[in-house]
Parts: sequence; C-alpha cells; structure tokens
Amino acid sequence: MRVVELSNNANWESIYTTSVTGAVLYTEEGKPVPVPIPPVDIPFLLESFIFAISVATTVPEDATWRFAGYVNQKISTGVVLGGSQDATFNKSQALFLDQNNLVMFPKVSATYSLSINLPRWFLDAQIIVWRYTGIDDTSEEILLTQEFANLNFKLDQLVS
Repeated sequence: MRVVELSNNANWESIYTTSVTGAVLYTEEGKPVPVPIPPVDIPFLLESFIFAISVATTVPEDATWRFAGYVNQKISTGVVLGGSQDATFNKSQALFLDQNNLVMFPKVSATYSLSINLPRWFLDAQIIVWRYTGIDDTSEEILLTQEFANLNFKLDQLVS
C-alpha cells in the first residue's frame, strides 16, 4: 500500500517537454515507409517514483490510435556500458495517446532514468513528463516506523 496525494496539483512539477519527428523513406513504388523514432531518453537522473506522462501525435484521418508506447525505468547495476544507466528494470508501463498516464515505479534504486519507446508507426510525438513531489509512503516504511517505535519503547522500559 502506498500513501500519496495525487489529486493535489501543488504536488506536480513539469520536468521535461520535447517534440520529436521521425523520417519517411519511400519504396521503389513510391509508398511512404516511416523510419521508427528512436527511444526518447529523459536526459537526467530522477529520484521520484511517480510520474504523469502525456504523449500526443498526428493521427491520420482514417486511423484510430490509442497506444502511445512504453515507459521504462532504467537503473544502474554497476556494469558499465557506454557510461549510462545500463539496465532496464523489468517494470515497464504502456502509455495511452492523448491522456495523462499515471506511472508508479517501485523504489528499487536511489536514482534512475526514464526511457520512452514510441510505436514504430509514429511520424512525430510531443511528450510531457510531470514529477510527483508530494508524500510517497509505502506500507513497508510505515510498518518499519511503527516497529522502530515499539523497539524504542521496549528499550526504554528495560533501561528504567
């Protein structure tokens, strides 16, 4: 169980906004083929574990798109590969188009980065990431606090 205050707009901070555009190649017959947009890496380390992510794109008139890709939590394991976060935690979350997607990652590392993988058919995308800055207490933290209080109480009784 997590204790958070998501509905308080003072607990949200916009931390990253970008627009990306892919390329289009043409077959010999003149048919356009989109070149997939590479993963969008948030270019700094994060310490918060709750985000709201919005992805928008230009949708063709004859299409109905709802899927906007995946967001991945990337952590450092100490194995160096190119000097960046070297592992993708097996926790990724699907994103939906034109919505504020709530993303709640587990607390597995002090700092980490995010990567957003867009669908291969997107020709462009606008991405906005908000960080949750309010309280984020888990059951484990609450239980540990209670256990420490109980231990301190028992130690005080033994000493006196």
